[in-house]
Amino acid sequence: MPLFGRQHVRLPLINWNHVVQRPEARNAPTTRDIDCPHCGEPLRVAIRALNTRCTACYKHLRLEDVVIRGDSPLTRVVTCGSILVEPAARFSGILQGAEVVVAGRVMGTIIGTQRVEVTATGKVAGTIATRHLAADERSLIDGQINLLNPDGTISSVKTGADHAPPKYRAGE
Repeated sequence: MPLFGRQHVRLPLINWNHVVQRPEARNAPTTRDIDCPHCGEPLRVAIRALNTRCTACYKHLRLEDVVIRGDSPLTRVVTCGSILVEPAARFSGILQGAEVVVAGRVMGTIIGTQRVEVTATGKVAGTIATRHLAADERSLIDGQINLLNPDGTISSVKTGADHAPPKYRAGE
């Protein structure tokens, strides 16, 4: 006797060898380590988590990556993920993330807890604070750069019209 009306329902045959296994079954990492951008407390969160709360300061933490396009109305972006400022983007305010890549224009403060990269099309006017800075020789940085050394000391360099001649690119 048919199960549903007049026709039998045929279930597709599944080749279980091609089914993607859960991360635990394929030995992929299920957690990642982050630092709270507010208090610096190290935390371990699920790899797929989008947000969490710090166990030390109880503040809400955004874990997702952020892409800034065009003229951004935001004045503060704080995330434990990475931040990308696209080449046509302009941002004024504070950018704080684990990794910050600047390909557009930023006026304000950039805090990269792990790394900051300024590409050839990137322009920064303000302060950069990070552990590691990667700047293309054609990038333009006008302001102060603070690098946290492994021994805990801070190295500061000031660039711009008052301290060193700013980098100039033909056509601008």
